[in-house]
Amino acid sequence: MEKFLKIKNLIALILIGIALYEPIINILPNVKPDVAILNIDRPTDATIELVEPIANIVTDPNDCAKLAIYSQEFANRVKKYDIELQQLNDILSLSAKEFFQGSMNDKYKDLDTKIVELITSVVGEDNHQLTIEEKDKLSERFLGLAWALIQRK
Repeated sequence: MEKFLKIKNLIALILIGIALYEPIINILPNVKPDVAILNIDRPTDATIELVEPIANIVTDPNDCAKLAIYSQEFANRVKKYDIELQQLNDILSLSAKEFFQGSMNDKYKDLDTKIVELITSVVGEDNHQLTIEEKDKLSERFLGLAWALIQRK
C-alpha cells in the first residue's frame, strides 16, 4: 500500500512539473481562435474602394484592431452629434490622442492625411453645421474603414 502511495505521489509531482514547465516543453500547440473583433456588415464596393488604401497603410495587426475599434465607435457616435466641422475635428483629435496614447504617432506615413481627406471628401473644408446626410456618410465611411481594417490578417 505504501508503494502505491509513493507511485501516486510521484505521478502527481510529474504532472505538476509538466504543468509548470509546459511553456518550455511546449507539449500543447499554441492555437489562437479565429474570432472577429467586430461585427460589421460588408460596406458597398464604392466605400471599400475609398477606404481600402487607408486600411492598407496600417500594417501592424494590433494597430489594425485598435483603429478598427476606434473607427467603428466614431461611426456609431457621429450620427448623434449636433456639431460644426471644427468641433468634429476637435473631437477626433482629442479622442484619438486619448484612445491611442501616442502609440501610432508618426508610425504610418500619410495615415493622418488620408483620414482627413476621407472626412473632407464628405464635408468639405469650410466650417459649417454638419447635416444629417453628412453625418450618415461619415458614419458609412468610418464603418467601411473599420471593416477594411479587420479584413487584414
